[in-house]
Amino acid sequence: MILPPSVTEVLGPWADFSMIPPAVLQAAAERGTAVHNACFAYAAALPVVGLRPDVALYVESFQRWFDHVVDKVLLCEERITDERFGYHGEPDLLIQAKNNEIILTDIKTPVTKIKPWRIQLAAYKNLCEQYLSVKIDRVGSLRLSPEGKTPKMDYYDYQDKDYSVFVSCLNAYRFFKS
Repeated sequence: MILPPSVTEVLGPWADFSMIPPAVLQAAAERGTAVHNACFAYAAALPVVGLRPDVALYVESFQRWFDHVVDKVLLCEERITDERFGYHGEPDLLIQAKNNEIILTDIKTPVTKIKPWRIQLAAYKNLCEQYLSVKIDRVGSLRLSPEGKTPKMDYYDYQDKDYSVFVSCLNAYRFFKS
């Protein structure tokens, strides 16, 4: 079975990393994968061991946020497909917070946020709401600290508009890829 395009594939043309040297980009991608894997393990109450020093501080930052905010994990790194619009994605984390809000969180290691993140989260919000039949109260990018400090949460408020932008990107992706 051929999977429909992923959210990341659809938004790829609008995330230009051409100005970053390939070796730097590769190292950042490897670090990001290691951080995501360790954060997933922590959220799933699995042991987190043997982390490289550059990864450990990001994970410590995540743990600070998780322990302070999260009451219950509803979904973590699960692939979901939207059959109607024909795309799939793997949202990082959907939680019920200690204040009872349902929050969709995307874990990020870059220091600076970029525009495609909010469009990515709008697509993930649609996927999660369909899949779990739940209303998500807030969505945000959790920018982890490379020093292990408290991370920064960037919430996005214009989800309907952002989802329309995603669907437009999806249509453009299909047009140019067919």
